[in-house]
Amino acid sequence: MVTDLFDDILELENEFYKEGFDAGAADSEYAGMIEGKVFGIEKGYEKALELGKLRGRALIWQARLAHPGDGPSREDFPNVSHAREEQSSQTSLEDVHANLSKLPSNIRLQKHIEALLALTDSDTVATDNSDEAVADFDERLSRAKAKAKVIANVAGENLNPTMAINAGIEDATGLDARH
Repeated sequence: MVTDLFDDILELENEFYKEGFDAGAADSEYAGMIEGKVFGIEKGYEKALELGKLRGRALIWQARLAHPGDGPSREDFPNVSHAREEQSSQTSLEDVHANLSKLPSNIRLQKHIEALLALTDSDTVATDNSDEAVADFDERLSRAKAKAKVIANVAGENLNPTMAINAGIEDATGLDARH
């Protein structure tokens, strides 16, 4: 059997192709793993941040609830001088609570706020990376968003007030274009 001298040269391209493919597959497997970890960390951070914002809103709503034992608010006496403000230019937490507008005393609203606080409690949120924990976190986050919408509607507030303020003409939705 006679072998052609050029057979090895013709196979050289296939060998380089296979060698490059194998090297690329190994590199992409490692890069994909790293990319997946980074993506997972980013998404986890976004979800935790959103849950934290909802927790903060719930705490503010809770502080704004008008309880029957509360005295009149500062808005009831606009002309009265407050000695505490004149003594100190630093704002304490009590001053911040006093300056918040009160929500109406409503048992239903209070129960919604308590439910939102329970949903966003960091001590009860699972933080491991199992499928069940991630599904529980996502379900909890969606329930907390829905609860926050209900509270905002009952309180007569916009859930995302900064979106309405900073929106430009390009961000306008719901406008019918005339064509």
